Amino acid sequence: MTTPQPRRHFTLDDTPEEAAEAASALRQREAFADTSEHHPLAPLAEEKALPAASLGAPRKRRWGLLFALGGGAALGTAELVTGIPDALAQSQWLAIAWQLFGISLIGLGGISLLKELGRLRRLKRHDKLRADLAELPLRSPQQARAMAEQLRHQLKLADDDPHWLAFQRASQPHHSGEELQTLLRYHLLAPRDREAQRLITRMSGETAIMVAISPLTLVDMALVAWRSLAMVDRLCRLYGLELGYASRLRLFRNVLHNMAFAGASELATDASMDMLSLDLAGRLSARAGQGLATGLLSARLGLRAQRLCRPVPFTADEQPKLADLRQDLWRQIKRLDKEPVPAQRKE
Repeated sequence: MTTPQPRRHFTLDDTPEEAAEAASALRQREAFADTSEHHPLAPLAEEKALPAASLGAPRKRRWGLLFALGGGAALGTAELVTGIPDALAQSQWLAIAWQLFGISLIGLGGISLLKELGRLRRLKRHDKLRADLAELPLRSPQQARAMAEQLRHQLKLADDDPHWLAFQRASQPHHSGEELQTLLRYHLLAPRDREAQRLITRMSGETAIMVAISPLTLVDMALVAWRSLAMVDRLCRLYGLELGYASRLRLFRNVLHNMAFAGASELATDASMDMLSLDLAGRLSARAGQGLATGLLSARLGLRAQRLCRPVPFTADEQPKLADLRQDLWRQIKRLDKEPVPAQRKE
């Protein structure tokens, strides 16, 4: 049995009436005018989206520069051509040779400029086609099939190409734009995506090995620049693009801009991969660790270029990750690190 406890007396701070009066005083009604405007807060985005990178025409055309170049070339050609009869009359054969040489240089420069403008125009068409293919689910089946035909021409696929024939067999008249977009990804772009992944892995691994065995920093910088340009050119040709000088610079500018303004989650993922790579590099020698870091940077550049060159944007599931290439780079560098340094090899 429990021992009985003495009775306790409790006192209430406020009576129920007083508590109700205090609560009503705190919740006084506030009247709003009917004419007042309400501005709801915009929902916060979970992460900062990537800027829309455009590979097409620049923001402003440099008409002044083009006019100056065209006018200078025209005046120079006229001066050289009108000077040829006088040189012939005076038998100045050396002057004639220089004038013909100058006319040839101006002609070659004009042809190169026209080719460059043509490549820029094709790059602009690619950018427009990429924007149209991104909106393919909103298009009608007839418009979607017309865009698929444009994509075939850009990829330079023949009528009897196996991938194009497989797409035609899989597509049906009742398919919507979204379904046709899925078929385009699977039949036309998936084989090129796999080839692009192999290309990025191979070339970034070769860059890492070259940097690892290179003795000079200046040579390292030249190797990285050369291999990066070659990798971007091959990726562009793989997706049906032909780059010139100006279009290559524009693509590099967009790739670097895209890398600089990556989303927060992607930056966190890349940072974790970098920390893991540093941990792996700590187990290697100095030259192999430097090669691994350079190879990862080259692979990241290749992945960004692939995203911009691909006619249909990647979905969240099929988008390639840097982690997919890190293990291949690690194996190549680890195999290199086990080999003796050439200066220390035994005869």
